Amino acid sequence: MLRQPLTKRQVINAIERKGDGSIPLMLHKWWGEGLAEKHGMDVLEKISHDIPEDINMLWYNEPGYENSSNSNPNYRMGYKDYSDATRHSIGESIVLLPDWNELDLFLDSFPNPHEAGTFEYLEITDHRYTLGCFWRLFHERLWSIRGMENLMMDYYDNMDGLKAICHKLVEFYKVVIDRYHALGCDGIFTSDDLGHQTGPMMSPAIFKELYVPFYKEFIGYAHKKGMHVFLHSCGDNTLLMDDLIATGLDVFHPVQKGCMDMEETVARFGDKITFLVGVDVQQLLPNGTAAEVRAEISWMKKIFKRERGVLLSMGNGIMPGTPIENIRAALEEMSV
Repeated sequence: MLRQPLTKRQVINAIERKGDGSIPLMLHKWWGEGLAEKHGMDVLEKISHDIPEDINMLWYNEPGYENSSNSNPNYRMGYKDYSDATRHSIGESIVLLPDWNELDLFLDSFPNPHEAGTFEYLEITDHRYTLGCFWRLFHERLWSIRGMENLMMDYYDNMDGLKAICHKLVEFYKVVIDRYHALGCDGIFTSDDLGHQTGPMMSPAIFKELYVPFYKEFIGYAHKKGMHVFLHSCGDNTLLMDDLIATGLDVFHPVQKGCMDMEETVARFGDKITFLVGVDVQQLLPNGTAAEVRAEISWMKKIFKRERGVLLSMGNGIMPGTPIENIRAALEEMSV
């Protein structure tokens, strides 16, 4: 290996901004859709086998959406037959709750967070820092339930209905936290893509009214278990950062290049929250040279200043058109 994996204590110290200058790595081997088919998994494994992973990530079997993710047909977020439903919007998904008049039925059909077989296959096999992971927290979850177009209107027309769903979600997530805690996980990693390329998807006022109380409850519950909380949120989250910090969030990912000004972000917020800074997978990695990739990552490490709390990752999944030499250059530069 280029270096040995960092100890759990070193990772915790970096998260809590008490570090020794070491920069933990996670999600740096984020092979995006189509990358393995393009280059071959054997090639990706060959160029990355000596690059350490400082944080383990465990993923439980989350409930399905319109269909169950296991043999229990009720282990899903949906509540009825969607075979004739229209697919549209992001990912051509199905609107799980198309009619607010059926909210009670939707809530009564919520999946059981104690579902058997969804955590039992997970185990921690070494002493590294370990995150319990799942995608979609509140905003992302609501858009999968109501559909993006509906949700944008709901922010103004039916805030009470959204809050009722979020109450149900946070109670579900508390059990998820409990189950990851019982496994010995050190933190929680989840996602809420709150930003467009140039700003948040909702006004800061709506974020504060709807989401901040539930973020506080979710993060506060994890903190009571002695666990950190990591949040992935693409886009420009600058206008939401003060509120995210106020919720107690420990680590924010990825400070997306081209959306958030990295120098401004670290200057304004670097002493209040730790950043899992993502390397640009949209422009730099696919279009730059290996030398440019190395220079950019070196610059990122410098401006985020090791002693203020920084971890490194990819900003998102590495796209299939990315040259192998750029992936290798990024991984090597991140490791030193």
